[in-house]
Amino acid sequence: MKSLGVTSAILTCAAFALSLSPGTANARDTAPATGARAATATATSANNLAVNTTSANLCTSGTLSGRSVAGARSPEQVARHLGSLTEEHRAARGYVPGKGAKGALAAPGDRATARTAPAGGTVAAAPTIHPAQGTAFKRLQGSDGACATQSVSTQVRVRDTDTTIYTPTLYPAGGSCVELVTVYNRGEASVSAWDWCRSIIFKASVPIDSSFLSTYTDGSSSAYTGRVTRTSASGNTWAADLYNHRTRSWDRLYSQSGTTQARYDGWDIYEIYSSVGSSGRAGSCDAMAGITFDSSNISVRANGVWSAASPANSDTGYDAPNSAFSCPTRTYRMVNAYDHWTAVG
Repeated sequence: MKSLGVTSAILTCAAFALSLSPGTANARDTAPATGARAATATATSANNLAVNTTSANLCTSGTLSGRSVAGARSPEQVARHLGSLTEEHRAARGYVPGKGAKGALAAPGDRATARTAPAGGTVAAAPTIHPAQGTAFKRLQGSDGACATQSVSTQVRVRDTDTTIYTPTLYPAGGSCVELVTVYNRGEASVSAWDWCRSIIFKASVPIDSSFLSTYTDGSSSAYTGRVTRTSASGNTWAADLYNHRTRSWDRLYSQSGTTQARYDGWDIYEIYSSVGSSGRAGSCDAMAGITFDSSNISVRANGVWSAASPANSDTGYDAPNSAFSCPTRTYRMVNAYDHWTAVG
């Protein structure tokens, strides 16, 4: 569930353990009422991610490298690292294999009620939440792309299997086949692509490691620039690309064609799935404590023309109130409607 812009403090890689759970976004066909605005973000700590929105917007660069994303996993590795998220992710979206979507798919920010277990599994007893905040893209005539500069971190510590963090996650309006997701789960941190048209699973992934940071951030930033665009109207083909700062061109992560099983608006959002302990505090709160998550230079494309996310093409229709995150220390604000949002924790 954005756009671009980046210049800030140098990132150093540390060994880390992360954890995610199911949850990607879906959208609504018409813009729902604007959600509650959250509190102003507080000062960042040494672990925070910084993004400078004065950087040039790379979305308008049309240079394709003709290469795949460096360090991308094989299909077998993608299945091994992310396959466990499939059943729950599908269930949260109302998708039934062989039958497609069961009516309107759940939108980002819909509350999770009970976890649906894989065949032969058990459902976790702990209550779960599924809130979101950020930019919602309106479904407009000619919508064919979205782009953003998304924060990444090697400091997230997901310690339980009931927590999945998709933050930020980017999905353009217009019936895209691909969602570009920053994924954190237990033992996992990656930038990955979810196929919404055919397999309805994660199909591509690149780990967030020192190689990724040196290639897909600008060397002094904590964010990568990613975009999802329709590359061919015939067959409804969409592609997810990452901007390679070494070659100053776009590398391809994944491409797919077909009819989307998601909905036809889109998002660039902070989204989590998490269980809530007896204290009322979500597992995601501890995993993300003190870390800044940011999406800037959020842009949308319509009929091939890029423009900044704004009230003309976006809103906050997916926003849940801060209380929905079960994390009293978390802060969030829309820095500029609607092309830049930031959250701490």
